[in-house]
Amino acid sequence: MSFIRICLILLVTFSFGLAQDLSHVPLRIGIAPHSSPRIIFESHQDLKLFLEAYFQRPVQIMTAKSFSEFSKKCNQGESYDMILTSPNLALLAQRLASYIPLMTYTKGLETIILSRSQDVLTKAPKPLRVAGQDPVSFATLCAEEWLESQGLREGRDLNYVYYISASDSLATILVKGEVDLAIMSLPNYLKLSDELRAHVTILYHSSARPSRIFLAKESNGVSVEEWGNALRAFSKSPEGLKHLETTKLEAFQMLTPDALEDLNSIANKTLKRLGQ
Repeated sequence: MSFIRICLILLVTFSFGLAQDLSHVPLRIGIAPHSSPRIIFESHQDLKLFLEAYFQRPVQIMTAKSFSEFSKKCNQGESYDMILTSPNLALLAQRLASYIPLMTYTKGLETIILSRSQDVLTKAPKPLRVAGQDPVSFATLCAEEWLESQGLREGRDLNYVYYISASDSLATILVKGEVDLAIMSLPNYLKLSDELRAHVTILYHSSARPSRIFLAKESNGVSVEEWGNALRAFSKSPEGLKHLETTKLEAFQMLTPDALEDLNSIANKTLKRLGQ
């Protein structure tokens, strides 16, 4: 047997062994912390189980304490193989860490601003105290845009405070009078108890903006093309249908790599706040 042939056999054997080893290495799915960790893990179990069967590998659902922390991890490009995140953070992950947008939901993100009365902007003493979950959350940024359009300025008319907590906690803080306004996404507002909703009023309800984005990069033995094929298969599967029923996000839509270009303005504001 020639020396070259022996080397080729050894190379093939080594490559096969490496592939076998990767079958035990978990694929890491990062989900932006739009809800509590418990709700995130529960609402993405169908995705996890589908991907485990599709790739024949374990899958870890991961999140972070805040949108800021999650975004910084995404932008470093080493913590997650696939991510599901808000549009502004998705564009930054594409710019800074070479993630590629692959799929989204057809139901866009809608922002809610809650208050205890409809005339809070005109009658309550300034500056108003405004509670949000994170300075770079999509809901926070959209709400800020609207408040600015009403002639209200941070520091003069508004003071923002941020809580790493669930939306029901923000509503409770509002009801107790600790803040004047509370910002959250529509899905999180709909999860509030009837008792909490009875004590607050919707001051602002935005039109639908782009929804959460699935992105992936070539890592951990899986190419972007393979991730795209997996997500396309998930979108047509019973698990995908169950996921839509759980999240109430209507349907899936595949994306092209340039799908996020219209979000440059809000992404630049996000990047400035992250200090990156």
